[in-house]
Amino acid sequence: MSHVSKIELRGFKSFGNAKVSIPLSRGLTAIVGPNGSGKSNVVDALCFVLGGMSAKLMRAERFSDFLFNGGNGQRSAPFAEVLLHFNNEDGALPINSTTVAISRKVDRSGKCVYRINRKRASRQEIVDMLSKTMSSPGGYNFIMQGDVDRFIKMDPFDRRTIIDDLAGVAEYDEKKQKSLSELQRVKTNLNSMEAVLGEISVQMEKLRSEREGAIRYRELNQELGRIRAALLSVRRAACRKKLSRLQHRIKAKEEALQELRGKRRKILEEAGSYDRKVGHIEKLIEEKQNTGMFAEVGKIRERLKLFGEMLNSTAGEHARIESEIADLSARIKEIASQSEQDVSPEKIPLLSSKFENLYERFNALAQTFDSSRSRAETEKVLQELRGVLDDLRVILDDFFKHFEQASELLKGTPSFEKLNEPDTRPQLHRRLISLEAVRSQLDDRLKQLQQQVQEAQIELDRVTVLEEKERSSVGTLRKEREKLRSKVGSLKGKAGHIEDPIEQLSNELQACRVEEASLRPQLENIEGKLKQVKIEVEITRDVDPAKLERRVGALEAELEALGPVNFRAIQDFRNAERRYNSEKLKHDKLVAEKQAILDFMREIDEKKKEVFMQTFNELSQYFSKIFSELSPGGVARLILENEEIPFEGGLEIEAKPAGKEIARVGALSGGEKALTALAFIFSLQRFRPTTLYVLDEIDAHLDDQNLRRVAELISRSSRGSQVILVTLHDSMMSVADRLFGVTMGKSGVSRLFSVELAGLAA
Repeated sequence: MSHVSKIELRGFKSFGNAKVSIPLSRGLTAIVGPNGSGKSNVVDALCFVLGGMSAKLMRAERFSDFLFNGGNGQRSAPFAEVLLHFNNEDGALPINSTTVAISRKVDRSGKCVYRINRKRASRQEIVDMLSKTMSSPGGYNFIMQGDVDRFIKMDPFDRRTIIDDLAGVAEYDEKKQKSLSELQRVKTNLNSMEAVLGEISVQMEKLRSEREGAIRYRELNQELGRIRAALLSVRRAACRKKLSRLQHRIKAKEEALQELRGKRRKILEEAGSYDRKVGHIEKLIEEKQNTGMFAEVGKIRERLKLFGEMLNSTAGEHARIESEIADLSARIKEIASQSEQDVSPEKIPLLSSKFENLYERFNALAQTFDSSRSRAETEKVLQELRGVLDDLRVILDDFFKHFEQASELLKGTPSFEKLNEPDTRPQLHRRLISLEAVRSQLDDRLKQLQQQVQEAQIELDRVTVLEEKERSSVGTLRKEREKLRSKVGSLKGKAGHIEDPIEQLSNELQACRVEEASLRPQLENIEGKLKQVKIEVEITRDVDPAKLERRVGALEAELEALGPVNFRAIQDFRNAERRYNSEKLKHDKLVAEKQAILDFMREIDEKKKEVFMQTFNELSQYFSKIFSELSPGGVARLILENEEIPFEGGLEIEAKPAGKEIARVGALSGGEKALTALAFIFSLQRFRPTTLYVLDEIDAHLDDQNLRRVAELISRSSRGSQVILVTLHDSMMSVADRLFGVTMGKSGVSRLFSVELAGLAA
């Protein structure tokens, strides 16, 4: 859990010019001291550095009043600064650091500067950084002096607005206000639109009769044109019928000719396909003959030979090292055989092995020491380094003692001179260790070369099989090529037999096309006249041309009887109708928009009430439960003055302390009011929990019994959070994990002393 680990003050209020450091930890920290000693200034410092905007909230008229004002031989502070350190090992704060320090500095002009880890920042950046883990000053996790009295004296309406804030009702009020503005705009537009629609309706009625006369004239004229077109269509149909029969003959001959040509083309295409396959097969044969498969086999064999030579060379070197190790071991045993008791050849390798292990451990611990971050981790590594150095010292003493004994025992012996030679001293064993290391490296190299030889042999076997497959594949391809060449010759002969039928059909088709060309001018003449009338009609088999002629005369007479016609009325009416429909569409959209706004406002009210009631019910449960904890046997509840429309009423509190009658909070005694107000405050905190709570003398009106219960409740709450409590009562002090005392010196500067209380009871 991210928590405040330290507060540093300099020049802030009564704490003087020197830097004051207050270490904090998780759990409950109590700040005590006589009135006027400056203990509440610690709370003011917390509010200040966390972005408090109201100087009066921190018991000052202006921000410059936070500067230490000197006096009694003390100089005035040029600035006031508060630095707050956070333990961020869990990464709860969005800063890539295990510790986060925020600071706020104010000078005598009242100008404030914020910083995060010494980098300049804005107040909003600090508020945003802490918003996910703790509230800013002004939230319900900061209970300042007088806040309990304020909750006691609060009227029901103001008390209800607290729930509004918790539920986020202001957001819904803002949305509704915006919707009301939109609704007024829509109503204004609707009134204007309805006036426009009325004006267009009057204009449309005037144009309607003129439009109907023009439409009738057009209908008669169109019918006359259709009948004239029908007469032309009859003659066109006869010409088309004759032309159609001729075209069918042409089409049949074209299809037959196309079929023969297609047959010949397919035969030639098939022959060409076989030709391409022959070319493809020849290309494949050439590619397979030029493939790098055989060269690859040769390369693998060369590599296998090289690996074999390297293997033999390494094996020889390995045998030489083995021989040298055997000789060196024999010399060590020869020297050791002349010593007594503790002087043994086996002890030298054992001591050397221990020395190597401890030396490797020493290097590992040295690297850990360089990378350690915390003081505790550094001390732990140093302790382990001391132990390793002590063990190394013991082994070296034993090592040299062993050789001194060997030297004493061999004095006067023929081999004593050999013991004094460079080869018979401790360097002899180090040479043995070096050779054993080389032998180990050669062992690894032999294993590696053997693995490479095995892998190369496997690859050679695989490629050899592929090589044989390629040789077989080339023979198969050559046989296939000869078969395809035989098919190509057969197909080209078959295509030559189709040439004569194709020539005969081509001549017959040419004769039909000449006849078709003589009919087309007649048809084009008729169609030209039809284009002039610009009308297409459908002709049936039973049509009577004489009847059509009579209908033409009747239509011409009726058209003449209509007289002058205002054709513009049709377009004017259409324009008016189009405009009416367009405006009507806008009108309908406005009506729909108005209804949507009304529906949205209703949904806002319903959602607003739903969220409010959900918050109220949850808060009410917390309040009742906490009150019962603070007053065993007592009950309390929150009551809405208007449950149907809660926003038109306030919030009342009814409480029944143990042994008392139930009453509204205003009728309770002073201590009972304070206890009820604290239950309400604690329920607000439980509804919206944070990691930090600051409580400044919330116990002023409580008796000893209630003090103990409140203290126990705060103590339980501090198990999962950090609580900083300013108090004057022993009951509160007794549950604290750490106690800070504040006194006021003769110089007018507050002094701090601390007591760590956690674990004292044990």
